[in-house]
Amino acid sequence: MNNNDFISYHKSVSAELKASQNRVRFFINNYHWGEDGRFKEVLLMNYLKKVLPSNVSVGTGFVRKGNEVSSQIDLIIFNNSCPTLFSEGDFIIVLPESVYGIIEVKSKIRAERKFAAAIKKANNNGKLIGSDIFNGIFGYECDIAFSNEGALADTVKQALLENQGYINHIVFGPNIFMKYWKDGNPHEDNKVKCFSFYQLEELSIGYFVSNLIEYIHIKSGGLKMSDEMENFLYPIEHGKESKRLNNLEIKLT
Repeated sequence: MNNNDFISYHKSVSAELKASQNRVRFFINNYHWGEDGRFKEVLLMNYLKKVLPSNVSVGTGFVRKGNEVSSQIDLIIFNNSCPTLFSEGDFIIVLPESVYGIIEVKSKIRAERKFAAAIKKANNNGKLIGSDIFNGIFGYECDIAFSNEGALADTVKQALLENQGYINHIVFGPNIFMKYWKDGNPHEDNKVKCFSFYQLEELSIGYFVSNLIEYIHIKSGGLKMSDEMENFLYPIEHGKESKRLNNLEIKLT
């Protein structure tokens, strides 16, 4: 396969989730938004179960650390070779050492306090578990406008500034991807912690999942990615940095 084949594959994942995401709403309309949201969590959970290694499981529930307990987490990605405190179906309670990542799932991301609250929730859960995890928000849709000429909504920007890097990946719908660089964006070589935003047409979902796969690959076995795997996970020619929205960069001091 060449890079164009890999790009087509990633776009097909986005198309598959997009085609499936509203199926519950077709039947229940606007009457049960909670169930509609839960369906979208299950949809992403089932996709991750198909692409993650066999020693990695995905559930929903809580993380307990000493006497502290996280708030409810939509998706917990964990090492299933570690003991769980509790497990019943997809509902789990686990210890921090088994956690590879956590994800909050949103039907639509809007520039409002509700999304800022989701960032704060993910931040607090990440702080409890520890900073060395994949910590993301997955938005199926987004009504925030992004461009190199635009400015990020103050509520979102302030929430990220206060977050200080515990949350590190966000999908703003199928086209916009955000990544936190704790050692600074590698293409700037300034070592300044920052959030970078990328315009990835129909590829942001694929790149979100690819970052999760890479994290688990390295974390679980300390393995270096092969060139073939890297080309599959990140198929954009010249890399995603060629798609960075430079004027939206958020730097942490």
